Amino acid sequence: MNRPLLIGLILAAFLAFILFTNQSEPSPSTAGQTAQQKGSNKTAQLQNAEAPKAVILPTSDPLPLVGMKATKYVPDLAALAHFREDLPFKFIGNDAVGRVLDRQGRVLIESGKEIAILGVAVAPDKQRVLVKGGDAINFVLDPATGQKIKLPVYPPGANMLGFGSWNWIGPSTLLGESGVQAFNAKGKPMNCCEGHNVAQTKLYSFDVTTQRLAEVTIPSEVKQPVVTVMEVSSDGHVHLANEESHGGAEQDFGWFKIDAPK
Repeated sequence: MNRPLLIGLILAAFLAFILFTNQSEPSPSTAGQTAQQKGSNKTAQLQNAEAPKAVILPTSDPLPLVGMKATKYVPDLAALAHFREDLPFKFIGNDAVGRVLDRQGRVLIESGKEIAILGVAVAPDKQRVLVKGGDAINFVLDPATGQKIKLPVYPPGANMLGFGSWNWIGPSTLLGESGVQAFNAKGKPMNCCEGHNVAQTKLYSFDVTTQRLAEVTIPSEVKQPVVTVMEVSSDGHVHLANEESHGGAEQDFGWFKIDAPK
């Protein structure tokens, strides 16, 4: 093969290589689209794998209101004693090893990580039992159906304290006591050593059947913002009073009848 022909073949091969390389490289617009698509695919995979479960936030709608009216009422102590004679559920032990038993001695619930049981209260119709725990953790058990309802820990709203107590006011209705946190002059939450840590008492009713919470409106004749629930009857009556902190004078407001939830 002569020298000119060899040089021509080498040049032809070199030009063919350059042409092939240019055709294989993506254009700037194509390269950008390819990178974006890869990034999108990766992002989609991360979202599918790492997205948290949906969180159900409390509704911002105001709670329904339940009225309460002053009334003359005398508790029927004989009927109360008769009611307590043959309860279908009982509590034994303490908060460390507390248990709720039925008549046959079967354990319905016991203290553990879920709740430290401090006591129980049987519903007026004796079908359900309120299990009272520490740290505002409370349950309602329906042994016939196996249903266990966890009661609200805090009412909705800013600076609200946890529910301090629950009491039956009907076969399927509970009265809960809470309040608005009080703050000192420095803007910090008050404690019991400084006085009342409650700026305003709030009462609520909870329907176990519908699991709906409603706010009980305290009558206008009760002028003091902070009241104490002295007694609660299972037929919907509540005894209110006001006691000044550190052994002050007590003002008795008497008995009130809570309206049925609408």
